[in-house]
Amino acid sequence: MSNILGIIIGGVLVISGLILLVAWWPMFIRALMAIVPFFLILLGAGVLAYYISEIRSKVEMEEEKNRDRG
Repeated sequence: MSNILGIIIGGVLVISGLILLVAWWPMFIRALMAIVPFFLILLGAGVLAYYISEIRSKVEMEEEKNRDRG
């Protein structure tokens, strides 16, 4: 019974969301225009941090290999 109730609630929410998306389309576009640059900045900062840490890790591994050899 709870599975059927979940499917019904999910369907109602999807339909309501689609109706509101069509009704509030101009506001939705404005919200995207405000949010997308912010998320791009966060995503870019995350990518930079990840690859900088990868480079540092490779450099440290090379230094450790050189210490073991010498």
